[in-house]
Amino acid sequence: MKKGLILCLICLTPALIFAAKVGVLHLKAVGVDPGTAEVVSGLLAGELSNVGYQVLNPDAMDAAVGERLTCYETGCAAEAGSAAGVEQVIFGSVSRLGEKHIVQLSVVSVSTREVIWSGSLSAKIIEDLDMVAKRLAKSIAEGKEPEKTVEVGIVLEEEEKKPLRRRVFHTAGIRAGMILPTGGYADVSSLLHLGLLYWYETPNFAAEISFYFAFSGGQYDDNVTEICMPEFSLLYFFNKGDVSPYLGGGIGFGILDLGYFDAEYDICVNGGGGVVFLRTYDIRLILDVRYRVNMASIQGYDSPHHGIMFSIGFTYRPKKFCCL
Repeated sequence: MKKGLILCLICLTPALIFAAKVGVLHLKAVGVDPGTAEVVSGLLAGELSNVGYQVLNPDAMDAAVGERLTCYETGCAAEAGSAAGVEQVIFGSVSRLGEKHIVQLSVVSVSTREVIWSGSLSAKIIEDLDMVAKRLAKSIAEGKEPEKTVEVGIVLEEEEKKPLRRRVFHTAGIRAGMILPTGGYADVSSLLHLGLLYWYETPNFAAEISFYFAFSGGQYDDNVTEICMPEFSLLYFFNKGDVSPYLGGGIGFGILDLGYFDAEYDICVNGGGGVVFLRTYDIRLILDVRYRVNMASIQGYDSPHHGIMFSIGFTYRPKKFCCL
């Protein structure tokens, strides 16, 4: 156990040593309650800590310098950072313009006294300011513009009002493609398939319900057909962005007919993955590859029946579903 603890400390030490030390100053309140600006300052400090920075929050910065800091420009912020012993200082404002609450931030390098990052993000409702802080912290850590850090779970209401974009999805649609048998299926070379699918998502997972019909397209006496009714799968997403790869698998029930009314009803299983494009929007494109196995046993034919299923799908989130 001691050896394990030592190894953990060894692994964590580089991260602790090289993590940037950052100070967050009190944000200026412009047309908003000063308490709101203080809350955003605290949220920002917490989110920066979550993404790996060593952070002095506004109160800690005040304590290190020995006075309440009201720095809203580059030179003052750099001097405060030097006195507090941090490498970078974040200053800015929370302002109101009509219905919008706008958070503007700048990051100053204490050593060069230059602004190394700046950006702003607005929220139409005050309840979204926690997500604004999360997005701005993520933007600072990645050196990106705030608008480019959108992902499922932290889409702001204002962004949600843009055409076709929502926070979290109940999405339904169609897919089509081909099954290439690797065994069974009366030795046909391929089957076409058409189907329906429904996803209920959290930021990292989706529960999938799907139905499909597959057929080989030959004459009836040598035509293979398969009907899945339905399959239930669980998918895991590797990120929350607009291009999101996933892996998963599931189980269901299907009817397999190998011609001459030789049909059986049995369990089907699948496993594989794919990529979702435009994941934070209503309309999406899904590319999917699964390995499928149908356990149906039909006299005179090899079983189980298995193959690789390639699909392309389009889904749409109906407006009647409410955001979570």
